[in-house]
Amino acid sequence: MEYVSTVWAWINHQIQVIFHSGLPIFFWVRPKWSVDQMPDQTGKVILVTGGNSGTGYATSLAYYNAGATVYLACRNEKKALKAIEEIKKGGEIGLFGYTYPPSSSKSSKKGRVEYVNLDLADLASVDKCAEEFLKKENQLDVLFANAGIMATEEGQYTKQGYTLQFGSMVLGHHRLITLLLPTLLSSPPSEPSRVILSSSAGHETAPPSGVDYTSVVRDPSLSKDTTRLGRRGDRELGRWSEYGQAKWGNIALAKWLDYEYGVQGRLISAAVHPGLVATNLADHLSLAASLLKSLPWIVPIFTFQPSVGALNQIYAGSLPLPEAWYLNGQYIVPFQTIGQARPDLNDRKKVEKLWEWCDEQGKKWA
Repeated sequence: MEYVSTVWAWINHQIQVIFHSGLPIFFWVRPKWSVDQMPDQTGKVILVTGGNSGTGYATSLAYYNAGATVYLACRNEKKALKAIEEIKKGGEIGLFGYTYPPSSSKSSKKGRVEYVNLDLADLASVDKCAEEFLKKENQLDVLFANAGIMATEEGQYTKQGYTLQFGSMVLGHHRLITLLLPTLLSSPPSEPSRVILSSSAGHETAPPSGVDYTSVVRDPSLSKDTTRLGRRGDRELGRWSEYGQAKWGNIALAKWLDYEYGVQGRLISAAVHPGLVATNLADHLSLAASLLKSLPWIVPIFTFQPSVGALNQIYAGSLPLPEAWYLNGQYIVPFQTIGQARPDLNDRKKVEKLWEWCDEQGKKWA
């Protein structure tokens, strides 16, 4: 009976993963919530990594329209300033450019939007970003660890020599969270700050251990000139397994914050899967680029617009108390549903090991 129960649990988990993958073809899985239900965000301070495009842009726009002060933490200043210009005009972003719905001009709760430079693939840049932000603000209500890359070519590394996907999405975000944690924890108990991390159903492809730590550190046998772009190290995983362990790590970071501060009522943290979203995330994948060029009509069949993909994280960031406490440490799937992360993410020792490993790496470059 135990074997049957285990098999059934595995089957049920896979069914949930598929149905809540965020594919539009599952027509019965649709958003239960919209940005129109956001409470007034006047007086709130929000930081969004990767806020110049995709779900990050849609999140920034929603909070700006709700009256918040929004910081776009991005690597490319030109693109960030363009995004700020479009946000102020009320433009909604899509794969083929901006659109300007009539309702965008009706809001009277406009906030403020600013740019702060951030390259998550360089820990020195992360340090500088936190420093610049803290010069301007003494509060942070929601940190959206939104920026991401997907299945990049193997053999690419961060400035400090970690695989590009894991190094930026996990180690970079861990560093940013750590540096901003004192400010996040300074919020009053009646309005605890939040950390919302973007993950993916792709975390299911992580190695059995969750993270293969030997694979994410640059192989010392490679010459230094291969940093950021070069040949693949023997220990490096394939691009999809690397992506999977990075997204596994994002959920683990949210869970660690819950273990450490959520039970004390000092912080709300959650990881979200946005679904399949029409963004530039897959531009470097030749098949995706070819399909987009030759069959543009296929996009709405397999993906949602960024404004829909962003709903999970906006919901998690703005849901009022006490309901928001139920999201703490959870993995939220399309749409506004507490999902089932891979079972090993309930292993506290694995979660704590990831945080401790990131701490150790950070000390090397402090």
